[in-house]
Amino acid sequence: MDSKPPSPEVLSMETSTRDDSYFRIRYNDKVKYVVVTRGTFNSDELCLPLYSLPPLPYEDDGWTVARVSRNPGSPQLQFVLENRPLQGVKEIWHPEQVDCLALKRVQRLTMNVSECTRKGQEAPQSTFIAKIARFEWEIPRIEQEGHVYRLLQDTDIGPQFLGHVVEQGRVIGFVLEKLHGKSASIEHRARCTEVLGRLHRLGLLHGDVNRHNFILGDGWTKMIDFEKSKETHDEGLFKAEMSSLSSELEDESGRGAGFL
Repeated sequence: MDSKPPSPEVLSMETSTRDDSYFRIRYNDKVKYVVVTRGTFNSDELCLPLYSLPPLPYEDDGWTVARVSRNPGSPQLQFVLENRPLQGVKEIWHPEQVDCLALKRVQRLTMNVSECTRKGQEAPQSTFIAKIARFEWEIPRIEQEGHVYRLLQDTDIGPQFLGHVVEQGRVIGFVLEKLHGKSASIEHRARCTEVLGRLHRLGLLHGDVNRHNFILGDGWTKMIDFEKSKETHDEGLFKAEMSSLSSELEDESGRGAGFL
């Protein structure tokens, strides 16, 4: 009896009825990208793309991106296949690489951050944090944050960088140790000031010192989420960031929550 062919699976999606919509789709051991032209589908159809898309040749290695549209004045769908290299992270500095399809999500924390384990590993196993660029426009932020983690090696300021995440030969993200702690609040100002000061002395501005980007454990304080960080020697920027710390630690709006 013939085995049933694999079904496509939507890994990521970014939809809009006012702009193009984007889908990242897994088929067996391949990942394909689909761009749906604005106006092709309504909002309900965009929410269920696998029922709305035309039959694409997912098994074909000869394309990476499909562009789907509708003929003007006609219900007929059409698609164009492109076989082009996709943008990836260029600064590859860690020896460990993890295939994105080998990640098993335990919990989604944000749109591009998940708590994961590795598929196929024997239980029990510790979880880690995976952060990826779902689509090409997110690559620069991943590139920047990965660079900062390279600068933070052996400083104990942030979580341990465990390796790069790869997808079909290109780097699209990284994995970090899972920090078991709690978010900071105003009573932890001294601890947060100390670790932020150490970051500044390395010539790094964090860029988003909301209280959820400080994680406190038993005798340690670390920072996370360095995608807005930048190298600088501008003392005025360091002073302004440090001055904003108290109000950030008092903020109970929930802004920045979700990583833990």
